[in-house]
Amino acid sequence: MRTNEQSAHLTRRATIAATFGTVIEWYDFFLYGTASALIFPSLFFPSAGSLNGSLLSFATFATGFVARPLGGAIFGHVGDRIGRKNALVITLLAMGLATLAVGLLPTYGQIGALAPILLVVLRIVQGIGTGGEWGGAALLTKENGSSRPGFWGGFLSSAVFVGLILASVVYVVIGALVNNDQLLSWAWRIPFLLSVILVGVGLWVRKGLPETREFARIKQAGEQERAPLVKAFKQPRNMLAIFLMRVGQNATFNIVSVFILTYATKQLGLGKSQILWATVIGAAVACVLCPVYGHLGDRFGFGRVMIVSLLFQALFAFPFFLLVDSKGVAPVIIAVTVGIAGAGAATDAIQAGYFAGLFSTRSRYSAISVGREGGTVVGGGLAPLIATALLGWLHGSPWAIAGWMALTSLIGIGGVLLVRPHHAAEDVVTESGRIGSALI
Repeated sequence: MRTNEQSAHLTRRATIAATFGTVIEWYDFFLYGTASALIFPSLFFPSAGSLNGSLLSFATFATGFVARPLGGAIFGHVGDRIGRKNALVITLLAMGLATLAVGLLPTYGQIGALAPILLVVLRIVQGIGTGGEWGGAALLTKENGSSRPGFWGGFLSSAVFVGLILASVVYVVIGALVNNDQLLSWAWRIPFLLSVILVGVGLWVRKGLPETREFARIKQAGEQERAPLVKAFKQPRNMLAIFLMRVGQNATFNIVSVFILTYATKQLGLGKSQILWATVIGAAVACVLCPVYGHLGDRFGFGRVMIVSLLFQALFAFPFFLLVDSKGVAPVIIAVTVGIAGAGAATDAIQAGYFAGLFSTRSRYSAISVGREGGTVVGGGLAPLIATALLGWLHGSPWAIAGWMALTSLIGIGGVLLVRPHHAAEDVVTESGRIGSALI
C-alpha cells in the first residue's frame, strides 16, 4: 500500500507536469485571443469596417470554443479507455502544431479569402486540443490519492493564468520593440512561432509521467468503461450543472480578458500596452490566489465557494465598466485585476476538485470534459462576439454587456443548486487487483 507521503509525492509530481503543459496549452489559446482583438481584424478581414472586422475576428475566436466539446468527447474517450497520460501528450502536440501553423499563415493580402478560412481551420484544431486538455490535467491532480483536491487543482488554474500572462507580455514586449506597421507586417508571427520550443519541453515533461494511481488500477484489471461518454450521460444532472456553472464563470472571464482589449483600445482610445499590462497584473494576482481559493473549497465546500464567487461576479459587472470608462490608469488596473483575480479566478480554481468529484473514475474524463467545454462554448466562445454585438446595439454603451455578465453569473449559481453530490460507492480496483468500492 502506498503511504500518505508517497501519495503526496506522486500528486506533487503529477501537478507539476500537468501545470507545465497547461501553461503551454493556454499560452497558445490566449495568444490567439489577444491577436483576434488586436491583430487579426486588420490582417484577415481588411475589407470590413472596424466593428464588422472585430465581429468577424471574434467569430473565428469562437470557433475554437465550438470545437472544444468535440475535443472533450474524443480525448475523454481516449483518456477513459487508454489513459490520461496518452491523451495529454496528444492534446499538447495538436495545440502546438496548430499554433505554429498560425504563425506561418499567409494573410488576406497575400492569398485572399483562403486566409481567413485556413485561420478558422487552425482555430478548430486548437479548440479540439484544448477541449481534451483540461479534463486530463485536472485528473492528474485528483487521482493520486490526495486529500486536498481543491488545493492541488488550484495550481492548474494558476497555470492557465500564467499562459495568459505570457500571451499578453509577449505582445507588450514586441509592441515596444517595433512600430505598428512592423507589428502588422511580420512581428505578430513571433509569439506563435516561439510556441514550438515550449511545446517540445512540455512533451518531454509529460512523456516521463506515470499514469494516475486510480486509473492505473482500473486499467491493470481491464475494467475500463467500454463507452465512457454514454455512461457519463446517464448522469445528465451533474453534466448540466457543470455546463451551467461554466457558462456563469467563463462569460465574464472572456469579456474581461479578451473583449476588453477591443473595447478599451477602439471604443475608449486607451493604449494597447495599458490594457495589456492591466491584464498581466490581474493574471499575476490570480496565479497567487488560485491555490488559496482551492484550499477554501477543500475547507468550506466547493459549492459554497462557487455561489459566493458567482454572486460577487454578478454584483461587480456594472462597477467594472464604470471603472474602465473612467480611462484612468489606476481604475482600469483595479477593474481588470478584480475581474480576473477575484471571482473569475475563484470559480476557476475550484473546478478541478469540484467537477472531478461528481463522477466515477471510469467515465469522469469524458463527463467533465464534455460538460465543462460545452458550457465554455456558450459562456466563453460567444462572449466577445455577444459583447461586440451588444456594444453596437446600444451605440457604444457597455451596460447591456454588464447585464449579460450578471445574468450568466446567476445562471452559474443555478448550476450549483442543481448538483447532486456523488457519494455512492464507486467501483475501484484495490491494490490486490480486485474490484472494491471507494467514495469520491
